[in-house]
Amino acid sequence: MQTRRLPRVLAIHDLCVFGRCSLSVISPLLSARGVQCCPLPTALLSAPANYEGCTLLGLTGEMPRVLRHLRSLGTRFDAVYSGFLADGEQAHAVEEAFAAFPDALRVVDPVLGDNGKLYRTTGAPTVDAVRRLAAQAHIITPNVTEAAVLLGKDAGSAPAGEADAKAWLNALTADTPRSAVLTGLTSEKRGEAVVGWAKKGASGLIRHQRTAVDYPGAGDLFTSRLLAEMLYGAPLSAAVKTAALFVRDCAAFTAGRGADPKEGLLFEGVLRT
Repeated sequence: MQTRRLPRVLAIHDLCVFGRCSLSVISPLLSARGVQCCPLPTALLSAPANYEGCTLLGLTGEMPRVLRHLRSLGTRFDAVYSGFLADGEQAHAVEEAFAAFPDALRVVDPVLGDNGKLYRTTGAPTVDAVRRLAAQAHIITPNVTEAAVLLGKDAGSAPAGEADAKAWLNALTADTPRSAVLTGLTSEKRGEAVVGWAKKGASGLIRHQRTAVDYPGAGDLFTSRLLAEMLYGAPLSAAVKTAALFVRDCAAFTAGRGADPKEGLLFEGVLRT
């Protein structure tokens, strides 16, 4: 009998001891969706950066050694999924992973900032490095702030309506075979959130109910669910809708429990239903 393994993802992200973001949500979500997650931490944090005084230990020197050992094992991955970089040098390790596993889907979440501002850990070298990775990706999943930076705009820029959002999406995919998914768009209808997608000249907008609170780690949950759906054959538009509705359901569940928003989305409660 021929062995048929489950899809396997090399997830290159940071790991927080406390708080629901990055590998702390990516690994269990992918596993719950039937995808093996192999985490390669870029940094170890005590808690997400929205907690004052959080610690951060970069793992820049260890990442190439891990990749060399994985290659020596003959390991294969169906996707390489990168996110937060502790410094610009870590982009070289991500590129090494792209080269080592050329058949893998390359997914880049360009973690640079949010709400019109760059994160305090994001310097110019990291911006340049993330732009370089985004240029090599098959799929990028920026929020509005990150999309503005990738397009060379001010971080505080935002699309002026849905027509402008589609123009941003077209610009993110122009002259490249990559797909783009743009989160955090403002709807012209009150109480509605919008996620946009574009692929090879086609584009669309997915609308759903907006929650009143922003939760750290929501983008990690979104992209992980998107990736899991695509690895099982879903087209981009369907995967975007499924991921957006999943995050919406997690937000509704979290709000219903009265949880502290700083801790992130209580996705565990949604997964068990």
